[in-house]
Amino acid sequence: MALTREQIVDAAMAILRDYGLADLSMRRLARDLDVQPGALYWHIKNKQDLLTVLAGMILEPVGQAGTLRGLALAIRRALLSVRDGAEVVALAHALAPDAPSPMLHLRQLMAVQGLSAQEVQWAADALIHFILGAATQEQTRAGLARAGLVGQLDDGADAAFEFGLGLFLAGLARS
Repeated sequence: MALTREQIVDAAMAILRDYGLADLSMRRLARDLDVQPGALYWHIKNKQDLLTVLAGMILEPVGQAGTLRGLALAIRRALLSVRDGAEVVALAHALAPDAPSPMLHLRQLMAVQGLSAQEVQWAADALIHFILGAATQEQTRAGLARAGLVGQLDDGADAAFEFGLGLFLAGLARS
């Protein structure tokens, strides 16, 4: 049976979910698929291309929430649903910040706030950085806890995120 792009992406997502980004290499992926690493490059341009596809899969469940709060919460949930999901999405967003994603929908929702085009860009970037940063910190602490390097995780992460999001949105409303 011929190797397909879908097989490669599915295997990569399985490695990401089970072991994390640090274990997702093209060599590991080829070994898991029982092919030579060069065979992957017929279907995937490079690892960055693969991570961009995985980021899209991670964000796929988000949909199009009608409010900034709802969309920010949905993005965070999606990021936290996959091990190292925030790091993968952050990388993909850095590589292609204008690629279609729920991140662009944040900008669209910001545009109705009465801000200038530049302010919409800045506000959306700030909110994206807050979401990605908070999720990355949660996932990093979870990894450290799994490794026994830090104690039990603080169960207040949801409340802390919602508090910070509320501060951001209140400040945005006053702009």
